[in-house]
Amino acid sequence: MIKRKSGPIRILTVSPIVLLVIFSLCWLCGCSSPYKAVRLNPIELFETKGRNAVNSSQPSWETRQYLRLMFLDKAYKKDPPQVIASLEETVEKEQTLQSRMALAELSLLEAQKRRDSDPQKKMYYILAAKHAYDYLFFDTRSEDSSTLSPSFRFMADIYNLAVAELISMRVTRKNPWESSDLDYRGIHYHFEVVKQGAGIWDPSWFDYIHNAYEIRVTGLANEYTTKGLGAPLVGIVEKPAEKPHFGRFFPYRLVAYPISAVLLFDPIQKGQTTSRNIRLVFYDSLVTESLTIQDRQVPLEADFTTPLGLQLRKTNPFQTGLHNLISSDVELKNAGIYMLEPYRPDKIPVLMVHGLMSSPSTWAGIFNDLRGDPQLRKRYQFWFFMYPTGLPIGYSTSLLRDQLHAVRAIYDPNGINPNFNQMVIMGHSMGGLLTRGMVQDSGTTYWDSFFKEPFETVNLDPNTKEQIKNIMFFEHQPYVKRVIFVATPHRGSPMADTWYTKLFSGLIELPTTVSDTTAKMIRGGALTESASAAYTQKVSNSVLLLSPSSIYTQATNKVPLWPDIPYHSIIGTRKSVSVGAGTSDGIVPYESSHLDFTKSEKLVPSGHSAHEHPLAIDEVKRILREHLAGIAAQTSESQ
Repeated sequence: MIKRKSGPIRILTVSPIVLLVIFSLCWLCGCSSPYKAVRLNPIELFETKGRNAVNSSQPSWETRQYLRLMFLDKAYKKDPPQVIASLEETVEKEQTLQSRMALAELSLLEAQKRRDSDPQKKMYYILAAKHAYDYLFFDTRSEDSSTLSPSFRFMADIYNLAVAELISMRVTRKNPWESSDLDYRGIHYHFEVVKQGAGIWDPSWFDYIHNAYEIRVTGLANEYTTKGLGAPLVGIVEKPAEKPHFGRFFPYRLVAYPISAVLLFDPIQKGQTTSRNIRLVFYDSLVTESLTIQDRQVPLEADFTTPLGLQLRKTNPFQTGLHNLISSDVELKNAGIYMLEPYRPDKIPVLMVHGLMSSPSTWAGIFNDLRGDPQLRKRYQFWFFMYPTGLPIGYSTSLLRDQLHAVRAIYDPNGINPNFNQMVIMGHSMGGLLTRGMVQDSGTTYWDSFFKEPFETVNLDPNTKEQIKNIMFFEHQPYVKRVIFVATPHRGSPMADTWYTKLFSGLIELPTTVSDTTAKMIRGGALTESASAAYTQKVSNSVLLLSPSSIYTQATNKVPLWPDIPYHSIIGTRKSVSVGAGTSDGIVPYESSHLDFTKSEKLVPSGHSAHEHPLAIDEVKRILREHLAGIAAQTSESQ
């Protein structure tokens, strides 16, 4: 028997108002609808529904829905690898598109969250790539591969990212490009790297390979990529001029190439053992735009801007240009034609020649835009001439001519390549004066402007005489078929006559060969009166020779340009684009840049760096397309 403690019994009392509130809340909760429709901003809607394994750490809403319909959503939260294994069995039995898509995405997510040291990380990336590949090429019907199918593009993104990550993991291995084998769920996979074939890179040629998805480029106005299949990569070659697969006409520091890498899964082979071959192929994005898979033409994904950004990432254009001018004696050893891709006999060369106090990096913007154009990229290869800009202009011109002869001797020794014979040269500022020397027949004009007696009788030692002959006597280069002058001071620049320019020119260090040759010319006593006076005061470097009154400027305007090719001028006028006469780009007056006989003249509202202006770049694109059209017309007429 339980006894209660004695004392008063308390009765709980509740206010009628409180009871009413509680009753109302219970009634509202019991009767309110679980369904809601909330108005969203379209941007928020696409951001919410667009989250997936490619741009977040969560699966897409399609995959989440599939997991719910398969009663796997709760299991996935507890044990993702077990759900992936379960889906593997589903795919093996049914091979449905929905299960394949979910499996590819979940495998990618599983790989991304694992540590690099986890041996299963690589396997999950392979699974992601494999299932996305099978979705695209073995499971889908023709209507599923429509460009309007979001899942088709989504699977391509999953595949591309998985392949890129696999390569990033592989490059850290000691022998990354050797064949290997692995087994998974009763299937033997043989992995090999394809190293030969048309438009295929051997990855062992590169010192580094970077994932372009992980790099952001700044400093270039535009970014050029193509959407398709494959991982966009950047292959880095250090000191390519010293490498056997590249050679002397490549940058001495490094070069970066766009690569499109694909992982090709051959059909499963069933026999005593079930096997499947996997082939990793590194395609040269500059020559291979697509490949054939299962009788379908598939475009390759590529990134053309990131490699250029990596190549220029440590370049300071102003410092480089200043050093290239003042330290002309030091930089002479680096003078030459530079290519950024192997010589292509099926592409027309476009040679770019920079101006005073500059370097090839000045062409970065226009080069990026030209190479980013699919038509121009397919038909043209772009070369750059680097030279110390303090050298006398005639000497630099002879260097350019010698370099072109050297390139042709190696790549077109018989002079029969139709593409080499359609070369286009574009010169900016003083680079345009060097370009003039490629389309002139000198005769004796230059010699007569400097020397008072014939070449045959001048009293100079044989070596000096030969050096001067190479500068003074030359013929036009017959393979140059079109010229573009940009802000070129054909008649000099008045700025060269200012006191501060003359003072600055005294800082330029010239090579000993130039100084010694000049001294021997003076001692020989064969110079004209005006030349003798000019060289007695100072060895004429490029800055002094840009004066409208200089002997070189006056001589070059006496020698006509070769008449059988089209010439184009692009001239900066700072503000005015309707009237050229009386304007200037700040350094070169219009009257100095203008030529009466050009096929076209484009005025752009720019300073002296007119080649960087969008209107100038657009004009160069037009000219290059016109060049192609002219070649096509000539070919048609000859047939």
